[in-house]
Amino acid sequence: MKGEGNRRSLRGPLLFAVVSGLALSASGCFIESGPNCVQHETSDPTCIPDLTISWRIVDDVTKVVLTCAEAGADTVTALIDGGGFCNEVVPFDADCLPTQTEGSFIVELPDRGTYGVSLELHSGGPLGPALSVTPVLKQSVTCAGTSATPRADLGVN
Repeated sequence: MKGEGNRRSLRGPLLFAVVSGLALSASGCFIESGPNCVQHETSDPTCIPDLTISWRIVDDVTKVVLTCAEAGADTVTALIDGGGFCNEVVPFDADCLPTQTEGSFIVELPDRGTYGVSLELHSGGPLGPALSVTPVLKQSVTCAGTSATPRADLGVN
């Protein structure tokens, strides 16, 4: 039978999809699924929430505030997942100017929800080595104005 080969070729991926909680499209591509998961589309077209992310650089030992130049940093990266991003971690980069000791930047999110946010301080651009990493915090984001994270201290030594 002509169609038999196609059904057999999807048995392995279909079993994998069922076991791992993924859906398999008719084309054989895996589609992540999960409760309340919107894949980069806003469920409410009038809701495009913003999140203000605040940061400050401090010496890990002395707790003295440092400039980006003193820390050897040139980029602050926010790594965000959850909410409208589901399980995908999406990076947002901001410049860390030589004389800056603290700052904030705004990211546009695909939908309201609870997001995991962590910050990294980098040398040599967003792909350079991380000088500091904050722990992940859970941030609720709504469409009632701009939501904001508490200021994160990026400790360097």
